[in-house]
Amino acid sequence: MNDTPPIASKWNARYAYAKRDQALPEPASVLVTGEAYLPDNGRALDVACGRGANAFYLARKGLSVHAWDISQIAVDSMLEYQRTHLQLTNVIPQVRDVVEHPPEPDAFDVIVVSRFLDRPLCAKLSASLKSGGVLFYQTFTAGLSNRDYLLRPNELPELFADLESCLSYESPLDERGFSEAYFVGRKL
Repeated sequence: MNDTPPIASKWNARYAYAKRDQALPEPASVLVTGEAYLPDNGRALDVACGRGANAFYLARKGLSVHAWDISQIAVDSMLEYQRTHLQLTNVIPQVRDVVEHPPEPDAFDVIVVSRFLDRPLCAKLSASLKSGGVLFYQTFTAGLSNRDYLLRPNELPELFADLESCLSYESPLDERGFSEAYFVGRKL
């Protein structure tokens, strides 16, 4: 009997296919663009981490990183990458459904979310930041077939109105019809 939820099966299949290309993807643009807002150390969370590009980027910046994804294959891929990059022991990959099991309040100095959207989770992410903690969020505004996963114009600053806005940007449509919004916010 298969106890894997359908959404996890979908992502396992996608990451099994992506695993053929062993190169680690680039970190999220919002993280690179907003790098000046990263603390020198602390505890970070990479939500829906995929193969861990953001988590490993944060680890190289000196943060202790928890990396959560619903896909066992994505987490296994991160563990495999970690075995070949032994200096990155400050990343803790874990299979976790963040919607069902959100982070605890006041737990993280940095939270990164890239190309994942669950609106009810947003308030819980804000609450899980420590005072002075920083959220880096990037996801689609156009280009996906399921409109439930597309942000409305200026929605990220609204979803995180309790955070001080440090950076907010919405990209124009690219040649493939995709656009994304970026947001960096600090908990006061």
